[in-house]
Amino acid sequence: MAGAAERLAQAAAQGDFAAAPAPVRAAYRDFLLDTVAVMAAGAAHGTLAPVRAAIVASGGAGPASAAGCAQGVPAGIAALVNGMAMTVLQLQDGHRRARGHPMSHVLPAALAVAEETGADAPAFLNAVMAGYEVSARIGASLGGMQPLLHDTGTFGSIGAAVAAAHLFARDSATGTRARLIADTIGNAAAVALFPFRDTCMEGAGAHHLFVGLGTQNGVMAARAALAGLTPSPDTLERFFGPRAGEGFVPDQLCDGIGADGTWSRHEILSAYLKWHPVCAHLGPMLDCIEALRARHGGFDPARIAAVRVETYATALDYDAPDPRSDLAARFSFRHAAALALCFGPLRHDGFSPRRLASAAVRAMAARVTLAVDPGLDALYPASRPGRVTLGFTDGQQVSAEVRVPKGDGPNPLPRADVNRKARTLIGAAWADPAHFDGIARLLDRVEATPPADLPQALGRLLRSPFAPSS
Repeated sequence: MAGAAERLAQAAAQGDFAAAPAPVRAAYRDFLLDTVAVMAAGAAHGTLAPVRAAIVASGGAGPASAAGCAQGVPAGIAALVNGMAMTVLQLQDGHRRARGHPMSHVLPAALAVAEETGADAPAFLNAVMAGYEVSARIGASLGGMQPLLHDTGTFGSIGAAVAAAHLFARDSATGTRARLIADTIGNAAAVALFPFRDTCMEGAGAHHLFVGLGTQNGVMAARAALAGLTPSPDTLERFFGPRAGEGFVPDQLCDGIGADGTWSRHEILSAYLKWHPVCAHLGPMLDCIEALRARHGGFDPARIAAVRVETYATALDYDAPDPRSDLAARFSFRHAAALALCFGPLRHDGFSPRRLASAAVRAMAARVTLAVDPGLDALYPASRPGRVTLGFTDGQQVSAEVRVPKGDGPNPLPRADVNRKARTLIGAAWADPAHFDGIARLLDRVEATPPADLPQALGRLLRSPFAPSS
């Protein structure tokens, strides 16, 4: 009987993006635009600029594109520096059951290898779909990560590898392509990262290496398989799953593969896009605050005497109680709540040192208490619920509860909000609105008739030197 890697590879090798149902193609369009926007704004962020410049300078010339760099770079370098940008703003994609971020790994790998190999739009889109569908299934089978292990750079790296292998073998027979993908899955599963969870809450910039190195590892695992390096049998089941997953269920690796060996459902339809620039576990809290703001026509921060945030236990594992950096603050329940209550809805650029150090934010953060609610805890991981209660100086209390955060599951971002988010983030990298218009026009065509040179055209737009507003 074929192992999981072989069955996943067979489904991935047969996938045809153009033949996918319209809602699937629409979802991929939205996730591609969102991920490109998140990548561009993250790459343009000041905290990442020096290391990106150093890596690009060390890599030499090549055919692939690094966002904001006019010079072409090798595919592995593009995968690394574009991947590193994904977690800077904490606005990257997610998949609820997988509890991770497949597209953040798959897109940089697929774009880099498509540019390197001259792949056309159908090959690029088939590779993206293959990588995403494999990665999400592997992530969902893990039952969460082992304690202290972060998800980024793990199963997402395998998705990046699948996308690269699909492109390397795009002109081969389906069986040949499937064999290369199967070997690549095994290779990537054997060398996936072992990333330290707490780097993000502690504000360590090394956190951004997780997606970057994971994506680069995926490309190299595929390249090695193409050159003849093969894995041990059943590496997914024997090593990666038990090593990475807290509740690994091997039978779930191939969930959603039909009797004909093709995808019987598409995991992209179970994915989510973030609306708030924070760890996903903090999103429900900010949804509650915005619901209260809308319900009561805003509120005077000076009148707020107490803020009670109730959530599920896993969420508090990711809390940064005393953040000292932009990154750490995006994992701080108290400080994210304080910023939203003092300054209004949180934007991608809302974590400046000046704001974090302000007396108003420090005082508001001190009024926030956190608690695990057993009823909310029982709803996780199927959902990410939260509840916020504001107590005012006159004794009044108001409360809001969210069961499904904005952007998640049955509450997806409307297309208008996907575009609005992307316009804002791309505008943070290139202030000229024409840049967003060009990227959006290109990706709008994904659903029907993408231009043959889609990867190359996207790469050219990404290479424009960053020109944010002054």
